Amino acid sequence: MMSIAALLFTLLPLLAHGFVNHCNVATTIHRPLLAAASDLDDDTIIPAVAANLIIDRRSALVSTVVALSVNAIAIGKSTPAVAATAAATNKNDKRVVVFGGSGYVGSYVDQLLLSQGYKVVSVSRSSVSDQADKIAKILGKPLVGSIEYVSLDASTDDLGSVLKDASVVVSCVGVAPGGKNQRSGNGAVNVRLADASKASGSCKRFVYVSVASELANGPAKFLLGDYLKGKAEAEAAVIKDFGSSDSLVVKPAIIAGGPPGELRPPGPPGVKPAAVEDVAKAVVAGALGQKSGVVDGNVAIKSLL
Repeated sequence: MMSIAALLFTLLPLLAHGFVNHCNVATTIHRPLLAAASDLDDDTIIPAVAANLIIDRRSALVSTVVALSVNAIAIGKSTPAVAATAAATNKNDKRVVVFGGSGYVGSYVDQLLLSQGYKVVSVSRSSVSDQADKIAKILGKPLVGSIEYVSLDASTDDLGSVLKDASVVVSCVGVAPGGKNQRSGNGAVNVRLADASKASGSCKRFVYVSVASELANGPAKFLLGDYLKGKAEAEAAVIKDFGSSDSLVVKPAIIAGGPPGELRPPGPPGVKPAAVEDVAKAVVAGALGQKSGVVDGNVAIKSLL
């Protein structure tokens, strides 16, 4: 199919010739100049054409056609390069902070983000060296790319420094069923993270890993009361601070793929687990703005892939 620029250059001499004859205007159009216009730099096209056209007030149509032709050339020449540069700049400037980044799901989230060229900050209470070792053990290899490890306690330490210039925050923070302080470890700490991320001014998206409604509303609610209450408090804070359009709550049921015989969180028999890689992909889709709102349950998580 003929491009816009080529079509306009084909019609330009005919339009100019017919209009000039009709108005009896002494207008000279240099076709060799127009034919060569596409080889000129964007900054030189308009002056070159203007210097070789004698157009009076009645030949506005000719001027309009020339302008459209020049714009078509400029758009055709510059748009791909500009778009590619903008995309590269956006990616290189994006700093994603992953709380719980050395944990089970967080390790895979780190890996996926790094594989796409993003800067990742992994935050954990563990030391820098322990985080790196733990992630290497979970993934079977160390992370490669622009990764920074930060050691702090998200429940008590100042968050201002680590959140500075962060455009996206991911929280994989939580206390597993059976652990201490399940309600505050899943609720209050994530409420704090959401509030601080919003207050930072730089964070535009927040992704939180919660638990599927099928577990929260089933018999498990009688056994995992504090765990589920904490998760619900965290979800509410994320939506309050970022709304459903600038956040994603990923709600897996059972996550498989951990140490032999381990499922996270434990669930009732017969519930098909989701692969940890699939959960991480859903989280990354939220971090990159490809998915917002809520992804509830393992079937919904799988449907994103």
